[in-house]
Amino acid sequence: MTGGILVLGGGFSGFWAAMAARRMAGELTPVTLVSRDPVLQMRPRLYETRPETLGVDLRPLLTIAGIGFVTDEANGIETRSRRVGLASGRELSYERLVVATGSVLRRPAVPGARFAHSIDNQADAIAFDRRLAQIAQAIIAPTIAVVGAGFTGIELALELRDRLAAHGGDPEGLRIVMIDRAPVVGSELGAGPRGEIEAALAAARVELRLGAAITALAADHVAFADGAVLAAAAVVLTTGMAAADFTRHIPGEHDDLGRIVVDSGLRAPAAPGVFVAGDAAAADTGDGHLALQSCQHALQLGRFAGENAARDLLGMPLITYRQLRYVTHLDLGRWGAVSTNGWERAVRLTGQEAKALKRRINTEVIYPPGTASRAGLLAMSSTDPAEQRRP
Repeated sequence: MTGGILVLGGGFSGFWAAMAARRMAGELTPVTLVSRDPVLQMRPRLYETRPETLGVDLRPLLTIAGIGFVTDEANGIETRSRRVGLASGRELSYERLVVATGSVLRRPAVPGARFAHSIDNQADAIAFDRRLAQIAQAIIAPTIAVVGAGFTGIELALELRDRLAAHGGDPEGLRIVMIDRAPVVGSELGAGPRGEIEAALAAARVELRLGAAITALAADHVAFADGAVLAAAAVVLTTGMAAADFTRHIPGEHDDLGRIVVDSGLRAPAAPGVFVAGDAAAADTGDGHLALQSCQHALQLGRFAGENAARDLLGMPLITYRQLRYVTHLDLGRWGAVSTNGWERAVRLTGQEAKALKRRINTEVIYPPGTASRAGLLAMSSTDPAEQRRP
């Protein structure tokens, strides 16, 4: 059943795709969102303490906007008949589809990787936090191994002392070891912010094991190719993301992260009627760079995909996805933060000034409004950043 515009995924891109589709289509067609649960997980914040609080119930906002909700998960598609199969065994039809199924942690292809913790989603982050609580109460001078020295790994490592203290543990007795196969920390962030990152890690006494090859993992140790073994009270993976499994059902070209390569209107070229958003899309931002699997790109990709799905259904011309401004805001724990501009990642702000900006983004900017009128909520789904003001 259903028909109309169907959106798969209740993350940042899926939520705003549904809102943008409703704004553009008005009452001319139903808009339905499908997700495992009605909670928008604040994934960019899952390195922080109290991960159980980092979710937003979407149902009140969907109701205000007149968007249907189905609690389920897509696990198959028939693009010719335009039907999506769900984990429950149900099928839903669509006239236009937005695939916003997000991304998942890329666990290393080594024995025991499945036993390590992660903060990839809210459930995993809560499980890791419970382990931190156990460590705080039961272990003297513990070691925590963070595997992956990228964006998430840096933020987590620099938050760990305060997180352990929040559970009553001794933050200064904690040994933190960050491991990566790259020769430098934050290799994907470039040289621009590296000095600030390295200074923050040094001040926090985070040990670095770089250029390291891991041969096996477990809940309590990391084994290396050189024969060394690091014992740890917890091992947590921050090893990057790949598109969620559903994208493999969409025909056409995929990139090395499993993302669907889309055209300028965010259409999947080999799947008529299918649009793609967020971490599932390999999309040119308009300047030759591919959108990253990040919140800032997911928000805008969702808005464009949702609007274009409605435009296509209504016989209107599509708009071209553009997101030319690229910034980064990296939390550096007690050290502060570092903010950069552009793909060259030129440092713009550091220290507590950058920290205040990062905090505002994490606690305000990326959140949907707590309460809003229908008109105010739908206005926030505009593809024009100047019109995305909070009501």
